[in-house]
Amino acid sequence: MSPRATDAVYAIATFVVVLVVWEATLRLLGVASYFIPAPSDIAVSLVRGRALYASNFLTTLGSTLAAFAFAFIPGVALGTLVAEVRFAERTLYPLLVALQSMPRIALAPIIIVWFGFGPESKIVLGAISAFFPVFLNTVHGMATTDPEQLALMRSLRATKLQVFWKVKLPGALPFLLAGANIGIIFAILAVIVGEFLGANRGMGFLIVNESAQLDTPGVFASVMLLSATGLCFHYGLQALRRRLLFWAAGDEVAGASLQ
Repeated sequence: MSPRATDAVYAIATFVVVLVVWEATLRLLGVASYFIPAPSDIAVSLVRGRALYASNFLTTLGSTLAAFAFAFIPGVALGTLVAEVRFAERTLYPLLVALQSMPRIALAPIIIVWFGFGPESKIVLGAISAFFPVFLNTVHGMATTDPEQLALMRSLRATKLQVFWKVKLPGALPFLLAGANIGIIFAILAVIVGEFLGANRGMGFLIVNESAQLDTPGVFASVMLLSATGLCFHYGLQALRRRLLFWAAGDEVAGASLQ
C-alpha cells in the first residue's frame, strides 16, 4: 500500500473511531440532543433538511469562490509588484500591512451597509480576508529566489522578464499555493461572518436561524458541512501542489505551507 493510501486509511479509521466513541458516550450518559447531539442525530438532520442545506450551501460556496478569485489575482499581482519594484515596496507595502492589521470583522457591518445584504457584501469581505495571505506569501516567495540561479540567468544574459518567468515565478509557486491554501479558508470564514451579520441566504444565515430555534443538531450539521468543505479545499490544493510542484523537494514544499 502506498504512503498516501496508508495515510487515507488512518484518517478514515480515526474519523470512524471518533464518531463511534461520540455516539456511544452520549447514549450511555443520556445527554439530550438539544445540548450535544449524537452523530446519528446530526445525520438525520442532514437528510431531512437536505434541500435546505443544499440551496444555502451553494450560495455560500459561490460567494467563497468568487471572493477567493478576487483575492488571489490582485494578491499575486501586487505581491509581485512589491517584490520587484523598489518604489512599490516603499509605498504600497506599509499601506497594505497597515490594512492587514485592521480587524476585518469590524469592517463587516460597514461593508454590508455599502454593498447591501446580497452576496456582493460577502464577496467583498471574503476577498479582503483572503487577499493578505496570498499577497504576503507572494512577496516572501519572490524574495527567496535562489541567488545562484539568478547569477546563472544573468551570466546567460537573460532579460528581467525571462528571469521572472523561468526562475522567480517557479521558485515562488510553493509559497503562492500555501497562501492560496490559507486564503480559501479565510474567505469561507469571512463569508460566514458576513452571513451571520446580514443575509437572507447562505450557511451563516441558516446557522443563525437554527440557533434561534434551538435546533442544535441542525447547527452541528451546518458546521460539519462547512468543515468538510474546508477539508476539500485543503486537500484539493494539496493535490494541485503535488501535481504542479513535482520537481520540488518534499521538505521545501512542506516548509512553504508553514509560512
